Amino acid sequence: MARTGILYSHLVKAAEKVVSEGKNPTVDSVREALGGTGSKSTIAPLLKRWKAEHQEQLVEADVGMPAELLLAVKGVYEKLQADVRQQLELAGAAQALALEAAARRVEQSETEYRELSRTSVALAADLSQTKDEFAQLRAEHQARAVALAALESDNVGLRERLADRGAEVGALNQQLTQARKQFEHFQEASAAQRTDERQAAEQRAARLERDLAAAQQSLLHQQACIAQQEMQLSQLRADASRWQTAADAAATELAAMRPERDQLVYQYKEVVTSSFALGGKLETAERVAGEARIAHATSNMQVALLRERLELAEVREEERERERRALILENALLQVKSSPQAGPADAGAPAKK
Repeated sequence: MARTGILYSHLVKAAEKVVSEGKNPTVDSVREALGGTGSKSTIAPLLKRWKAEHQEQLVEADVGMPAELLLAVKGVYEKLQADVRQQLELAGAAQALALEAAARRVEQSETEYRELSRTSVALAADLSQTKDEFAQLRAEHQARAVALAALESDNVGLRERLADRGAEVGALNQQLTQARKQFEHFQEASAAQRTDERQAAEQRAARLERDLAAAQQSLLHQQACIAQQEMQLSQLRADASRWQTAADAAATELAAMRPERDQLVYQYKEVVTSSFALGGKLETAERVAGEARIAHATSNMQVALLRERLELAEVREEERERERRALILENALLQVKSSPQAGPADAGAPAKK
């Protein structure tokens, strides 16, 4: 039941008793200190008035130290917080600069690798084109060599045919000489037997004349054949001369092509040498690109390590901050206990109880 006789002085004593016990003066704790009497609606406004008048004492009761010391501790704490924030901002800016520099290095390495890749592709295309041109020149050279061999073979065949025609002409001349010898022998035989066998001789002479006419006709035919064969021989000689001229021209062209072939062979060797050198440069570029990738991975690992260190530093800073708070509180408590005012305050506390 509420009691209307509770005065402000009674509440002041009860609240001071609660504070001296180290408790927070609430409506329930003050009502308990009053002996369980008084309504909460009566105690609440009185307690609010007392808290407004004794706010510093309530702060000291909550924290366990004077208000001035609490303000000093709060100032030191805020200064430490500002220093820590500034250090964290500086560390974050340095970390951002390091990350930006690493990203620029990685981008530059990737750009160089792309340029080297394009150069390698262009050089490979030039080498392939040079090989194709050299293969085409080699095929043309082989075709011309085959044509020259065919011309030489035809020339040999024409010479053999000319030799055969010469042999045939010699055989015909030998036959003609033999026919003349036979004719002379016939004349001598007819002259020797003219006296004894005139009739037989005349018949034989007639027969011989017929034979001679036939032989002459045959001789004329053979002479015509010989003339025709001589014309064919002259034509064959002209053809052989023409083929010889063509062979000489082909040989001259081949001799003129030899320096060009030697120059192409030399250029091919130079191209092969340059391709080997470019292959070495490509391997070097690939090795540099690999090293750049390794450096990029290393920088990423370093960034991760720096982040972990930063987080660890933040955790350690929080632990140090808690330790600083504890040390500040302990220092403040030691100062309060060692101050001259602590004796009377401690001595007065039991009296109030």
